[in-house]
Amino acid sequence: MRYLVFISVLGVGCSGIGVRPVAQPVRLTLGDSTPSVGRVSPRTEQVLRRYDLAHLHPKELDTLCERLLAEAQKEPLPELLAALAEVAFLLAERERTAESYTRAAGYAYHYLFRTTREPGEDYDPQFRVVCELYNASLACLLLCRRDAQGFLPLHDDRLAVHFHGFDYRPDEFGPVQLCSAYRVVGLANRHRSYGLGVPLIGTRDPAAASPEHGFHPVGLSFAATAFLHFEGDLQAVKDPQARRLEIVNPLTTTRLRVRHRTVPLETDLTTPLAYCLGQTDLERLGLLAFLRPEALGNKVGLHALQPYRPGKIPLVFVHGLLSSPATWAPMYNDLLADPVLRERYQFWVYFYPTGNPYLVTAAQLRGELQSVRQRLDPEGTDPALNEMVFVGHSMGGLITRLLTTDSGDDFWRIVSADPLDALQLSPGSRSALRNTFYFERQPFITRAVFIGTPHRGSRLSPSPLGRLATRLAGVPQQLLATMQDLIDDNTSIREALRRDILPTSVDLLAPEAPALQVLAHRPRPAGVRYHSIIGISSRDTLLIGRLFGGGYRRPSDGVVPLNSARLEDVNSELIVPADHFTVHQHPLTILEVRRILLEHLRETEERVRPIRRVRQAEATPLQMRQAGATPLHTNP
Repeated sequence: MRYLVFISVLGVGCSGIGVRPVAQPVRLTLGDSTPSVGRVSPRTEQVLRRYDLAHLHPKELDTLCERLLAEAQKEPLPELLAALAEVAFLLAERERTAESYTRAAGYAYHYLFRTTREPGEDYDPQFRVVCELYNASLACLLLCRRDAQGFLPLHDDRLAVHFHGFDYRPDEFGPVQLCSAYRVVGLANRHRSYGLGVPLIGTRDPAAASPEHGFHPVGLSFAATAFLHFEGDLQAVKDPQARRLEIVNPLTTTRLRVRHRTVPLETDLTTPLAYCLGQTDLERLGLLAFLRPEALGNKVGLHALQPYRPGKIPLVFVHGLLSSPATWAPMYNDLLADPVLRERYQFWVYFYPTGNPYLVTAAQLRGELQSVRQRLDPEGTDPALNEMVFVGHSMGGLITRLLTTDSGDDFWRIVSADPLDALQLSPGSRSALRNTFYFERQPFITRAVFIGTPHRGSRLSPSPLGRLATRLAGVPQQLLATMQDLIDDNTSIREALRRDILPTSVDLLAPEAPALQVLAHRPRPAGVRYHSIIGISSRDTLLIGRLFGGGYRRPSDGVVPLNSARLEDVNSELIVPADHFTVHQHPLTILEVRRILLEHLRETEERVRPIRRVRQAEATPLQMRQAGATPLHTNP
């Protein structure tokens, strides 16, 4: 009897202990570490029970936070610090103040960068959750500082701000915005990397002086990442003097060294690009410039999409007819996301009124390239500027090819059998005509990519829509004045150059256009690589081709026939399933351009390495320290 009583008492003490089968034996364990709305995670609830603090949650979060802080100061165990970060974030969500979010970020920071950590802790779901708490707290404290227009001012006496990796001075920075405040539209791929920090849309201060080199757009937004440092111990989290906000350029820095640890940064390269394009009206301007060339104003010309950096190879995009640099956004977005390409290349675009004859446009671009090179590198010491790559779509490919071609007398003979010097002209008109019809290959362009380029013309030009476009195309006043000067004083060519038949870009795209025929028979010069990317659309998708008269019965992209887009002496050719208006945005096209750019880097390195060795041998130690490391070299 006494034995049975003993067994019964023992059973009461151990009642309920055992196991039960579960319906789902495989599940994600992240949920145990994840707080829900208004409540801490199950793991933190367990910590609160261990320290007899569960009764303070969730009604007395401020008291609970202070008690956890006191316990963590006595013994900074990881579970205590994680619980402190969670509770502080819930308290900040209730108070909605910058100071409360700052403290939550600080406690998360001390968990993530504590002095002693066990190997493999980064695999703990709790570690990932606290990373999210840090990022969310930092984002919220920045939002608490925003002004009435939704911008976040960086310059504030209450918080020390440092900038890292930018080409701008601190006083040039304007307000920023959170990338997470916007949803990207119009770009299929959003390029992000994951880690610590808050991705931002950066801007220059509108009151800041224009960039020194003069061809980087003042209003261009850019990517940045915010990271908040905390000095001292846990108690110092409340001290404003112990905080430092660092704004990092993710194009140059993707990892930070924090308390003897290297951490990846959270970055977003696409949202700032989409935001910038959304603030402009480039597509409308491209159409307007076709009709009225003067409408572009100072937007005509070369534009760098980031500040110039010596040692980076310029990659220049040239758009086509009725278009603008905005058409390159999908390709630029994907190429910029490649860390090798963004380290070794700088991206430029050329914006021009597409109604101009492409011979004139090429002459203007030729002159601007020479001017920019002189401004950027007057001593000629940057080898990267001698390895330029041009990528041209449609008519932009013809302009690109003209830059890599010698004219001889052939193009001028289209206009007149008389020598240019024998004509009666003003000095200004003679110079303009000489620059247009007499030119030499630009030796610093060593590779050209033609995308959907009508080397032998397109039926777009003689089609009804093409004839309408010819009538609508505007001609710059300066070009009209030059042509009028030529006609007025030279009767031998007056009939060929009357104002009503002055050729536009559309006229010059006709297969029988003499200038196009001359250009088509120019061989590829030595020292330059050519690459063709050609679109082919199925007949079911070529309704637009029928409208444009693009020759839809033959292989074509709807505007440019296959036999017109092909060149015999190219170094590579790729055919992609795309129409003329999207071929340069097709994923296979972008991958091919990436392949070509990587190939260009390999071949460029072989040419530049001997030059660099000679210059390094000739340079003094002081000159070498001043020059720094050139991005044309990569460490193995």
